[in-house]
Amino acid sequence: MLDLERGGPPPLVFVQKGGRFIGPRIQLSSIRMPPSRFQPAEPTTRGRDAAPGFEPHAWLKGGHAQTVGGWLLGGGRLELDAEAVEVDLGDGDRLCVLESIPPGWRAGDPAAVLLHGLAGSAGASYLLRLANRLLAMGVRVVRVNLRGAGEGFGMARRIYHAGRSDDVRAVVRWLAARADGSRIAVAGFSLGASLALKLAAEAAERPAAGLDCIVAANPPIDLLACARKMQEPANFAYDRNFVRWLRREVDRLHRRFPDLGPVDLRGVRSVYTFDDLYTAPRNGFASADDYYERSSVGPMAARIAVPGLVVHAADDPFVPVEAFRTVAFPAAVDFELCAHGGHMGYISRAPWRGDRRWLEARIADWLGRRWGVDRQADAQARV
Repeated sequence: MLDLERGGPPPLVFVQKGGRFIGPRIQLSSIRMPPSRFQPAEPTTRGRDAAPGFEPHAWLKGGHAQTVGGWLLGGGRLELDAEAVEVDLGDGDRLCVLESIPPGWRAGDPAAVLLHGLAGSAGASYLLRLANRLLAMGVRVVRVNLRGAGEGFGMARRIYHAGRSDDVRAVVRWLAARADGSRIAVAGFSLGASLALKLAAEAAERPAAGLDCIVAANPPIDLLACARKMQEPANFAYDRNFVRWLRREVDRLHRRFPDLGPVDLRGVRSVYTFDDLYTAPRNGFASADDYYERSSVGPMAARIAVPGLVVHAADDPFVPVEAFRTVAFPAAVDFELCAHGGHMGYISRAPWRGDRRWLEARIADWLGRRWGVDRQADAQARV
């Protein structure tokens, strides 16, 4: 049930800068951060243009309510003019990306690559909402269909997964060649957020041309912990829905490419089992555990050498907040841990920058401040 009470203390936000959490002194026993690392934060709502902390809508206060509400309240039909372009991945597969260029954009102006999550595509409502905001700020936007997703179905014989950061690297390289001298941000949601972080960590040794910064919303930084969390009774519906989608997509892929061979996943009932029986063996991993260990971004986060913003909610139902306790983001990465928000919900009590969708407004605001572009061009409220 939704919590309809409007009373109680306001939501709390922790911001990590330079390896230190800055925020009110509250007890988050699951994180177990040393008390000495907590310091009172400066108010986040000082001044008309300051970024406020997230405060949930009165009817959507719990993590499940925010998660489900964020999905159901997609904002109606969002349309965006875009050109579909194919990006060659060099292994026989291609991606379909959707590129939108705002009027007056010139080489050297900023650009952004947007990545969807599991079961998503370039047409996901959260990508469209963020893209509209960025375009209004004069930012060139490329929305990526990861392997086989959306308009890219039939262009790839392999599936996307949390380890395919080289696919994102290929898109950034392609965009850098088209937008010479432009600063490029990679912004990802959920699984796409992990890909953005993984690319940034690997870029410390393998620079990605044009990469200026990264943004990650609700990243599953510990894939095994997420798979275990998904199997908890309270998350049964999420796990089952993801598995149904995965089985359906694999069946569709194998019908499109019969030479991939027969596959029978009718007995698969969890994401973990799917990854163990299909994702791992089809992509060179020994098991689901091996896939999770080699693809989880948490252990490599300290290597990130570009500025970034990571947003997560302590009440995310299936990306456990405990997974972040051992992650050491570098000084250039701002880690904002909201007390509420669910998994990519963040429907706020009051509109901010013309919308109750706090997450997309926060990302656009952060990028606008970094690039010094117009932050006053806000999208119309969708909720």
